[in-house]
Amino acid sequence: MDAQLGAQLKQHIPSPAKITITAILGDSEAFGFANQVLAWLRENGYSNVTGVNQAVYSQPMIGNNLKKISESEYDIIIGARQ
Repeated sequence: MDAQLGAQLKQHIPSPAKITITAILGDSEAFGFANQVLAWLRENGYSNVTGVNQAVYSQPMIGNNLKKISESEYDIIIGARQ
């Protein structure tokens, strides 16, 4: 987790939003990074954050993915390194 990613999260996700963080099941690097993102969000005023969940996807998940569910709900999916 670095300052650039933190700035991007602040730009795209309002702090009162509900956020769910998910990492690829069985990928310890993705899981570790997802926990860093979770800690950063909580330290920076995002109080409605759940996770870190783990999941299996039918298509490969590469990189960090932000999915806007609604104006007040977002999913962050941490995939495999590229």
